Amino acid sequence: MGLFDMFKKNKTNNNIKPQIYISQVEYDGIPIEIEFNIDESKEHLSEDYAVLQNEGIDKIIKDRFIPWFKTDKFKDRDDNLIYEGLKIYDIVYCYGMIDARYSPTQQQEMAGQFTFFFESGNEYTSDMLESTAMEIYVLNGKIVKVDGYEV
Repeated sequence: MGLFDMFKKNKTNNNIKPQIYISQVEYDGIPIEIEFNIDESKEHLSEDYAVLQNEGIDKIIKDRFIPWFKTDKFKDRDDNLIYEGLKIYDIVYCYGMIDARYSPTQQQEMAGQFTFFFESGNEYTSDMLESTAMEIYVLNGKIVKVDGYEV
């Protein structure tokens, strides 16, 4: 996290809940939600989602996320069994300013960010996670980074 500094939560007003837009775009039956920069994010969602579809979301999870997820602790685990055990429960998209230190061009620029939230969906992954997230950054029609974090 931290790529979209302009979207940091305002800690002084805890009574206001963020507005959420639930799009018509779905992956595996889960609609993609937009929580920040809603109008501009809606404009770019379809285009950035097409980039993920062209690459193959399953392929992104298998080839780019699972190696990060396994770490040294689970390096002997079977990738296919891990993939089967990752259950997506939420997907969030945001289009906003990416900080220069995370940009491949080393400049601040607008980019799309998808966050896929996973929980354990079977016994094989039950000891590996409670909840984890995969972030996919799309810039100029290309996936420029795939990362993850514990939720």
